[in-house]
Amino acid sequence: MANSAVPLVSSSETWLQRTRALGPMIDKAAAADESANELTAEVVAAIDEAGLFAIMAPAELGGAEAHPGDVIDAISELSYWDGSAGWYSHAVMTGGAVAGAFLGPRAVEQIFRGGRFQRAAGQAAPTGKAERVDGGYRISGRYSFGSGTSHAQWIVGGYMLHEGGAPVLDANGKPSMLIGLAPRDSVRFLGNWDVLGLRGTGSYDFEVTEQVLPEDFFFDSAAPVQQRGGALYRMGFMAIPCISHASFALGAARRMLDEWLAYARTKSRGTGMVRDLHTFRHDFASATADLHAADAFVRRTFSELYDAALADRVSAEMRLEGQLATSQAFTVAKRVAHSAFAACTTRAVRDGNALQRCFRDIQAGSSHVLNSEQALIDAGTVLVGVEGAATPLTREGYSL
Repeated sequence: MANSAVPLVSSSETWLQRTRALGPMIDKAAAADESANELTAEVVAAIDEAGLFAIMAPAELGGAEAHPGDVIDAISELSYWDGSAGWYSHAVMTGGAVAGAFLGPRAVEQIFRGGRFQRAAGQAAPTGKAERVDGGYRISGRYSFGSGTSHAQWIVGGYMLHEGGAPVLDANGKPSMLIGLAPRDSVRFLGNWDVLGLRGTGSYDFEVTEQVLPEDFFFDSAAPVQQRGGALYRMGFMAIPCISHASFALGAARRMLDEWLAYARTKSRGTGMVRDLHTFRHDFASATADLHAADAFVRRTFSELYDAALADRVSAEMRLEGQLATSQAFTVAKRVAHSAFAACTTRAVRDGNALQRCFRDIQAGSSHVLNSEQALIDAGTVLVGVEGAATPLTREGYSL
């Protein structure tokens, strides 16, 4: 299987066009991928060969280091064709951005060998343990929700730092946490991906077996030091997952609207078609406007944040807008999904159709803590001025 190299985008080809060209093939495979609990090797290879997995990796390592607008285009389009393909891909894209921007040269030499991203994904929650040793860390740990790991060569893990058998505390008295990457052949996959939605992501539980890795394969998750790349990584460490999660919601919701409209055009109600009902026209127009507004909010916010990062003028207020934009994308996606699901009655109930699969994928994606009700509560706590309040995006470093 090919590794991610980024072919140059010609002047007549956009990232959206490149991604859209893969759509019919991804759509055709979606039902089988869901049954198999992971994307087929053919789908992964096609996304890989299009350079999409490396769209957020640093340019100096062979990645695209693309503008947020291009990233939104790519992930939302993948998610339109299949929510699992979009979610899987954004996890791997994030792995490339994080590994390329924050790991040491020895790690980068391995992960981006010959200017090609070998794919990295996993779970950054610090459920593992890292013990300091000469030149590196002895690590082990068990994790859940390893999105993107089924075809990744490097597995991301979060580790609680220990020294002398005890947790290491930072200057604020909190446990120190590392994010590190381990080679795939040192990781044992445990399965356990029996879920409602995003079934094709292969987000398996996994166990990192005890091993020692050089310190270049790790960084301090609370205070990551950018070693490569530009403004994309200066927006705030959590800006990249916020962009990618919001983009998934926008694409999946757009597919829900299209499936709803297709239903209305072909289903009769009484003496006419559903599309002729005033209630349908009202509800569909309202949902379309909601989604367009959410899309515009996401694009404007992260474009402004990127421009501010270029000028080294990123503020906490801008990062809060990023959190709000991500939360609003999921709020709207869930609202669209519920309206379409209810309106399409028995069509939506039947297993195996795109409308039902998309509905389930949106519900599953919204259960992630970054997209949950708590993220909005955190944002509201900041907005009303509670002292010391913060959201994942406004805090420094990795935070969920």
